[in-house]
Amino acid sequence: MTTLKQVTILYTNDFHAQDQPVRATWVNGSPLMGGAAHLASYIRNVRSEEENVVVLDAGDILTGPPISTLTEGEAPIDLYNYIGYDAVAVGNHEFDHGWQRARELLSKAQFPFLSANIFYKNTNILFAKPYEIIDTGDVRIGVIGIHGKKAGLETIQLDRVTELEFRSQESILQEAVNLLRPHVDLIVVLAHQGVPAEQGTEDREVDVERDFEEDVYIVNNVTGIDVLIAGHCHKSIAEPYVAKSTGTLLVSTRGLGTVVGYLHLTVDAEAKKVVRHKGHLVPIYSDKIEADPILASRLEYWDEKLKVLIDQPIGQATAAFTRNYFEESTLGNLITDAVRDYTNADVAFQVGGGLRADIEQGIVTYGDIMNVVPFNSEIYLMEMSGADLLYLLEQSAGMVSGVLQQSGLTLVIDTKREIGDRVASAIVNGRQVEKEETYTIAVNAFIRSGGDGFTGFLRGANVRSTSVVEREIVVDYIKKLQTIAPKVEGRIILQ
Repeated sequence: MTTLKQVTILYTNDFHAQDQPVRATWVNGSPLMGGAAHLASYIRNVRSEEENVVVLDAGDILTGPPISTLTEGEAPIDLYNYIGYDAVAVGNHEFDHGWQRARELLSKAQFPFLSANIFYKNTNILFAKPYEIIDTGDVRIGVIGIHGKKAGLETIQLDRVTELEFRSQESILQEAVNLLRPHVDLIVVLAHQGVPAEQGTEDREVDVERDFEEDVYIVNNVTGIDVLIAGHCHKSIAEPYVAKSTGTLLVSTRGLGTVVGYLHLTVDAEAKKVVRHKGHLVPIYSDKIEADPILASRLEYWDEKLKVLIDQPIGQATAAFTRNYFEESTLGNLITDAVRDYTNADVAFQVGGGLRADIEQGIVTYGDIMNVVPFNSEIYLMEMSGADLLYLLEQSAGMVSGVLQQSGLTLVIDTKREIGDRVASAIVNGRQVEKEETYTIAVNAFIRSGGDGFTGFLRGANVRSTSVVEREIVVDYIKKLQTIAPKVEGRIILQ
């Protein structure tokens, strides 16, 4: 009797509650892609046509459109319950409403949320299940979840995870693999780690070994893993990457439900190893894949509950406001201008990763701004010396986590210089920044705590909250202007 078994893994990551199709500006022609009902339909069709199908997600179900923010994550959990995911990793955005709310959402999920290295502080008690064994009848699959320690420290507003700690994942993962390996035919890791997403209107070409550096390290150094599904950085790996030292397969999608990963494995059940694989990404074109009617009705239910608020018009955009992770952007200018206008600060900053959607030309609604800045993040003021401001600007000029979007500052970056010595000019209030002077800075709560690796903000003094959420400041600013026009003004100049 043959010991060769077949299994198909469908995988997603970084869904971010995208209940409706999105305009895929990174694809020629900017087609509409994704949408929960279309995603559900594709998954249902594969399950009906093939045996031994497992559906997995590498984390960040929450935060994006208003359907997530206004229900504090309940609606996206409801959508995933219907789709029937077999296991999901805990991502950083699962904590956007605090660790207590995240714990409630784990209990509402009809699938296991997994993370082997998030613990309650000063204990050995895990926040979530570390692993799940899925038995298809032919193949037993051990699925392990991990969350990057660095991602936990840099991409979560720290006051929302005060009772948790993110421990180094490599040794914990190896222990979990060693524990499960004798009892299963396959080991799949759902890993939410690495660099934060480059939130932009367009994409650049993916370099797997650079863009997935932390994942590549894991698959080459932790033995016994068959497949690692990566989340967090929102980049597609077109075909499975094969680790040179272990043969482990590394896969990922761009996220937002716009593509689904399809991975077919031939497994030698006796030897407990993958002997053949084929994999690719399936685009979810909403005009080619019909919507699942039951999930579509669930979306209507949620939309009806929320539409009074999200459909409220607040202004008019003369053209689209777009994002650029590594340069000045029209959307970054709008958001930081709104914050500086409200606070009267010398400079207002926003990280590129904090801008989650573009604003299209035409009527702008409250829901549009919730898509752009979905986080309930208060704006803070702080004082910063010129020396500390220049230190911060060198971090921005290094572009490790993109360039800071800004208002009230003109920054010239010499990209030919070494990182740490790239600021050629920095002008505030019409004058070069002086090391001895003091400047008032406005930022949101995430940035205030050094989010996305911008630790220069931790040097700020006299830090105080305005007690106003960034999104409400932007909404009021657009209401005041009534008509908004995108503009690039040379605030960030690259040489």
